[in-house]
Amino acid sequence: MNIPTFEYYRSEIAVADRKALAWVDNIPKQKWTQSHDDGRRWGHMTSNLVESQNNVYKGIRGLPITAIVKASYYRLAALFAKRGHEAAARVNSGEPFSENSMKYLRNEVIKSNSHHVTQFDRDRFTFSVRETIDHKEGLPKGEYKVDLQNKWCDCGRFRALHLPCSHVIAACSSFCHDYKTFVDNKFTNECVYAVYNIHFDVVHHQTYWPNYEGPKVVPNKSMRRAKKGRPPITRIRTEMDDVETERRCGVCRMTGHSRKDCINIRHQ
Repeated sequence: MNIPTFEYYRSEIAVADRKALAWVDNIPKQKWTQSHDDGRRWGHMTSNLVESQNNVYKGIRGLPITAIVKASYYRLAALFAKRGHEAAARVNSGEPFSENSMKYLRNEVIKSNSHHVTQFDRDRFTFSVRETIDHKEGLPKGEYKVDLQNKWCDCGRFRALHLPCSHVIAACSSFCHDYKTFVDNKFTNECVYAVYNIHFDVVHHQTYWPNYEGPKVVPNKSMRRAKKGRPPITRIRTEMDDVETERRCGVCRMTGHSRKDCINIRHQ
């Protein structure tokens, strides 16, 4: 998302509900929108990282803390071993970039074939790229400035994702330049392999552990989960959990009366 697109949807929120706009404006823009993050999040917002953590803790949230730590350690060890084998295979295959990066680039190359490029300087740094087909991606069909020297495109994807968008690829193709030179090194298979090339030690049996002489933690028996019945909900409640306490009529959905006293039934 770029700044003009952000301002467009902000105006749409203002038309729909001024209170919603005031609530949105109260949150720092760099925390929830890629148009104001100065390209620091690499296409990942805070919620994406949280969901990644939730995937690791899936199914173990209700366990004791020691069991959660153990399960997290073993799950991460298995995940890194699996991803490490996959990354090593891609390095040996000769592919320059990661699988997701190559898939993104292939799609952008297909879209770039329909763009019309105009060169604006003899150094081949600045271009005007006009779209001829609407790709239905949330941005209207239009004309975008591409500055290869400053790694800038008006669509905002080049700066946010650190990968060349279709406009950058079209500009590079206009003077036979390899667009892959603008792919950041973090997307190379060697870099991905270095991330997962971490060794997790297998925990020895408890009989081999050294003697512990520090303080001991005693569990609180009153906080134990009940053996019978459904366990209580312990998560933090937010405004989404607020329910309407005032009852409404089942026919007209108005307050102040019930179905028996509804005048709409009497008229039928």
